[in-house]
Order: sequence, then structure tokens, then C-alpha cells
Amino acid sequence: KIHIEAIELLLASITLTMGEDGARASFLFGPPGARHWEKRIGIEIYYHFVDLNLAALHVRSVGPSYLKALPLTEICSRLGSFMSENFGYIGNLTFGSRDERPLNLWIPEKEKFELARALASCALFQPAEELTVFPLIPVVVNTSFRTDQFFFSSPQDENSFFLDDERLRQEFETTNFPPQIDFKGRIRNPNSWLGVYSPDYRAALKTRSSILGALALTALPHNRHMFSGREVFGGRCSISKEGITWSFEREHTPPCMYDIQVTDVDAGWMTILSDKLRTADKGMTRELKALEYYFRAWPLSPEERFPVLCMALDAIFGDSNNATQAVVDGVNDTLGGTASGRQLRAILSLRGSVIHGGAPDVYDSSKYPKYYRQYGCDPIRDLELVVSACLKERVFQGELREHPDPSGDVVEKARAEGRLPRKVEAVSILNPKA
Repeated sequence: KIHIEAIELLLASITLTMGEDGARASFLFGPPGARHWEKRIGIEIYYHFVDLNLAALHVRSVGPSYLKALPLTEICSRLGSFMSENFGYIGNLTFGSRDERPLNLWIPEKEKFELARALASCALFQPAEELTVFPLIPVVVNTSFRTDQFFFSSPQDENSFFLDDERLRQEFETTNFPPQIDFKGRIRNPNSWLGVYSPDYRAALKTRSSILGALALTALPHNRHMFSGREVFGGRCSISKEGITWSFEREHTPPCMYDIQVTDVDAGWMTILSDKLRTADKGMTRELKALEYYFRAWPLSPEERFPVLCMALDAIFGDSNNATQAVVDGVNDTLGGTASGRQLRAILSLRGSVIHGGAPDVYDSSKYPKYYRQYGCDPIRDLELVVSACLKERVFQGELREHPDPSGDVVEKARAEGRLPRKVEAVSILNPKA
């Protein structure tokens, strides 16, 4: 049914005459299944972009999940390519026709059904998987992890990209980026790799964001945003049946002071995340979006982080009809009443000032110092504590745990010698009596 509806909308965007806003497309076609050199009949059709965009939006909403990561123009282009490749199903009906109406109004149902069957089996709806790998700097993989959705590996592993083809494996030097063995430009050395299986690199980028957002949760709060001057770099390499492509892009993580270690203890939450990536229902999608927002907030300064963390909270619990109450109820249900409802409402009120134009910077809002005076803690830090706790409990059912402090022994020694205060926990929304 969804393919028939898509064909109906696609045909509604096509006429044989220009009309007032038609964009011409000309191509050769032949019988259904004809090879390139067998297409000898020329045709001109006209696309009407409002209707074509509506068809693309429908395909985006009902098609495979990777389509949601593609620009609308890309989906329109792929629908146009599909039409060119499969015009043979209706070519005999359009040849010599002077009908100026959209094709959906006069193409018989039989031919529409044949086009729908072709759409259901084409690359748009049955895409081939490809592997996209991302080089990481402040992440060290002590124990490699792999599912059918993603993997973490070390550059020193024998088969860092988990490739089955031995000949293809020989084309890579995984201690380098770009990893192609014959690359002649500047070489950089990653400390680990994140690999994502997806039909399109843009969908892989979104999945990368959710995965790294979860990985950021494993760092202790005071380490998570402690950055150094170390050099980090980005980029990606995509491996598919079409070949190998790579590009230089912005870095995937901030320059963390301490490396994040991937060990056996992370297998539990990674398995849960892999299951959620495989499931495309609405609830799972909201959780993945929340992780994506958390990833975006990771490298930002506190005042810039605040509105993005608000979006992460809305992504999990938000309700357009009763946004504040839905978030308060969601947080209380998730954390079992650990967070003070009154304090949480004060943070959400501060959110309203920032997001709705009252204060471009959270520090500009009069509600910021009011919160500090009343509760003795930073609302930005409190918001992050709430978002982190909700993600760990809601998305990972408590399986995701923070890693030990890499400088814990040094801190404890300094406390024992009296060089640091003995009070460890600061007052917060989750710990008001610290």
C-alpha cells in the first residue's frame, strides 16, 4: 500500500507539458528491465516541484529510516532517477499522448501497480548496506565491541574494520587516517575507530551522534567537559560495493583531557543501544534524538550547552500540548522522585526565558541568579545532572555506568594530606543535602 501511495503522488507531480511551473526532464527508455544500451526511445516529461516534494515527504515518512537523514532534494532526485529507469512500464501509454493532466489521473491502475512493485524492490526502498568508519582521538578501545549496527575497535586490531573480504582488508592501514594504504597526503593517527553500518553516510553521521552521546555519559560529570589543547581531527571513510570514499570533516569529539576507555563493562549498554538503533518505532526514535542532542551539547560552553540540554529533555518527555508538566512528570517517573519538582520547574522556567527570546544568554536571565540564591547551586549543572540521569535510566535501564575517575588516586591522596577539602559531593538538584 505505501508503495502504491508513493507512486500515486509521484505521478501526480508529472505532466507531459510544461504548464506554469514544470521543470523538464528528458531521457531514453526501453521495455521494463532494459539495459542501458537497449533504451532507444526518447521522452520529455515535466516535474512540478511542490507535488514532487510532497511525494518525497511521503516516501521519507514511510520508507526506510535512513531516508530521514537525507535532504529532501536528494530524495526528489532519487525519485526522478527511479522514474527514468522504470518509465518503460508506462512509456507505451505516454508515447504520442496530448493529455495535459498529471499522469496519476489517466495512467491505468495496472501500470501503477507495476510501478509500485518496481519501487518496492528498488534501491530507494531496498538499499545496500555500507560501512562508514570514524576516527576517534580521546577514546581508547581496550576491548573491541561489535553488533550488526556499529562497532568500536582499536587501530592495532588484526581486522579493525571487521571486513570479511581478505583482499579488501589489504587495502587499509587502520593505524592511519585516511586509512587507504596508498594515500599520499598528510597522515594522522587515530586512537580508535567507530564503525557504523548504514545505507548512506549521512544516516551514519546521525547514528554516530547518538552513539557518541551515549559514550559521553560514561565520563564523570567533572571530566566530561574538561578539555585540553590536544589536537583532534574528524573525517570519515565509507566502504561499499561501489568503492571506497573518504573525506575530512569536523572532529567527532571535543579534545577531552582524559581518554574515555571502552572496556568489557560497556558491552551491556552498547547492546541495548544497538537494539534501539535496529528498532524504528516512535519511542526509540525520541530516545535516539535525545542522545543526539546530548552529543551536540558535549563540546559547548555552559551557557551554550543549556538550551541544547533543554532540547534533549524535551526529546524524551516533551508534549506539545503540556510541555512543562509532561517533562516534570517524565523526570519524576524516571528518577522516582529523586529530583525536586519545585527546583525542576524553576529550571524549566529559566529554559522558557532562553528559548523563547527573553534572554539570548542564560546568564542574562534574572531567573539565573534567583535560582542560585534560592537553591545554592548552578541551574546549568543541575539541568545536566537531570538529563544525564534520565538518559541512563530511561534509555539504558541503568546499564550505563560512569567510568572511574582516572585521577581518583591523586585526588584521594591530596585529600588525605589536607591539600583538598574533604567534602566530595556538591549541593545539587539530585543531592540537595550534600
